[in-house]
Amino acid sequence: MTEHVIILHLHELTLKGNNRSWFEKILIKNLSIHLNELPYKDISCVSGRIIITNINIDMTRDYTESLSCVLGIRNFLFATKVDLDLEKIKVQSLALFSNFEKSKTFRVSSRRQNKNYKLNSQEINCIVGEHIQVNTGLKVKLKNPDIDLIIEIVNDKAFIGKEKIGAYGGLPVGTGEQALSLISSGIDSPVASFNLLKRGVRLDYIHFHSAPATSNQSIYNVESLLKVLCRYQLKCNLYLFPLLDIQNKIMDTIDSKFWVLLFRRAMVKISNIVAIKNNYKVLVSGENIGQVASQTLSNIVAIQDSSNIPIIRPLSGYNKEEIINQAEDIGTYKISIEPYQDCCSYFVPPNPETKAKLERIRFQEKKVNLDEMIESEIFKLEKKEIKLHE
Repeated sequence: MTEHVIILHLHELTLKGNNRSWFEKILIKNLSIHLNELPYKDISCVSGRIIITNINIDMTRDYTESLSCVLGIRNFLFATKVDLDLEKIKVQSLALFSNFEKSKTFRVSSRRQNKNYKLNSQEINCIVGEHIQVNTGLKVKLKNPDIDLIIEIVNDKAFIGKEKIGAYGGLPVGTGEQALSLISSGIDSPVASFNLLKRGVRLDYIHFHSAPATSNQSIYNVESLLKVLCRYQLKCNLYLFPLLDIQNKIMDTIDSKFWVLLFRRAMVKISNIVAIKNNYKVLVSGENIGQVASQTLSNIVAIQDSSNIPIIRPLSGYNKEEIINQAEDIGTYKISIEPYQDCCSYFVPPNPETKAKLERIRFQEKKVNLDEMIESEIFKLEKKEIKLHE
């Protein structure tokens, strides 16, 4: 009976030395959760790759959709397992070419983990390639062929498939501790969050809104964005905080050019309270240098000053085009461009401060008694769980 498998090739885990087995265990656990609703027999690490056995080959689209979101994988291959016998390898290889047009080109790409096998990779390529060419009439093309036949020799078995499917790589989610991401319903912060997920960091999120002065659309959009990001980590917590009363007191007390900076300092201080209470190691922000007035280096320093824990800004050196491209790739862009009213941009003054002096910002904060305001408002914080499948 033919056995169909999926071979997963690892990304950065291959560089982890003595810690590699720990990373592999977490990746296998993540895989079992992502594949929970799909049929398979076993997930195991075999000679530097992960093999998922006894899959339903008629459900390749479902497996692909799930595996493409598992971080830590470089690529994967749907394959058939056969005994390490050259004739069986030739027969199974030829079987994969039954439905291809005569005009197509191909190559054979073999790889041996088992160096004791009698043939080396080049010899396998030539023998199997000749067998396919004679029986199909297809032309060989070594660079950018239409069909890339993959043969992997692992221990006493051969795994045969075609076309590796790329994944996002990085590290398995859960290997990099926990962080709290400040998320808006715009383009940048979901992309920043994804970049931390790729580093193995498990994220929860905090969103600030100005309802009822603004609509609840930003909340709905954020929840939709987190549904997308949960494709990569399956579930997360979302903290919601109504910032309007604090904003009104700031706007009633200080010069308008300092409003946005005080808003952001308030957000960071509230996020610190949540982070310290829940053992999040760092905050994550979607800021990138120079994109808007509040994101000059001087203003970033003024915002960072309000935090007792580090703020990581994965997009610091990105330009807008790069961020949009990644947002489209991970599936957040269409949601991020839906209309919404942001709690800061809704109250942006005509001439915001672009090069804040830290001492002056601290003075403005004392003038408005920001810490006392936050202490009196923190009870308004809400928490909800977001899951991919609900």
